[in-house]
Amino acid sequence: MKLYTAYSILLLATPFVAAKEKTNLQWAICDENPQQVLQRLGIGSPDPYKENPITYYDAQPPVYISQGLMFRTKVNKGQPISTVKARFHRETSDVPDGVECVWDRYGDENTYTCEKRCPIEEDSSAIWCHQQVDFAERYQDVNWTGLKAFGPYPDAKWKLRIEGHKAKFDDVATGSLHLMEVEVKVPKAEGDEAYQAITHYLKSRGVILCERQEGKTMRLFRAMGYAVGGDDHKYEL
Repeated sequence: MKLYTAYSILLLATPFVAAKEKTNLQWAICDENPQQVLQRLGIGSPDPYKENPITYYDAQPPVYISQGLMFRTKVNKGQPISTVKARFHRETSDVPDGVECVWDRYGDENTYTCEKRCPIEEDSSAIWCHQQVDFAERYQDVNWTGLKAFGPYPDAKWKLRIEGHKAKFDDVATGSLHLMEVEVKVPKAEGDEAYQAITHYLKSRGVILCERQEGKTMRLFRAMGYAVGGDDHKYEL
């Protein structure tokens, strides 16, 4: 299935499979820096439990992010990896074997996000493995040699507990801009209740939630002045 229009490829109703049992609840935070957020949450200024570089990739100017595809490299447990993600409007079976899918939520928007990770071998110049290429091009053509690196940027992470839930707070520092968010994984059936409770808690502590709730990649490109996405990020296939 190839690209038909700039906003017509992903996030569409296709035959669905059983949903993942968990959903990722996420809050985009617009405080000035992570220390300010940690202090608002009453936990002082602890060091992050890990800090690794992350690099985002897209065309120049970015186009794939608006169409539901995301490309990144980062370090996971000491191993450099690349990751390709595709976002869908609802659960879908139109993904290859070996691709992991989960529900993501920012604000009132729920998206079914599927991801393929591959290790980056030290003796290889290739960033993207053939499974990732097959995965992405299942939905649209990608100019792989034309992907531009945005980064690397340091990505610091802290472990928290909010309203009885294990949470992670991370900060991607892109110069003076801090792309911060809180993430909590909960059973899908508890998603709405947990989202409302944690949102209320964050606001009550004075944490500044971004007016536009969306992922760090989209926020980065907007901050760079690129016209990406739209007021409604639910694109149809």
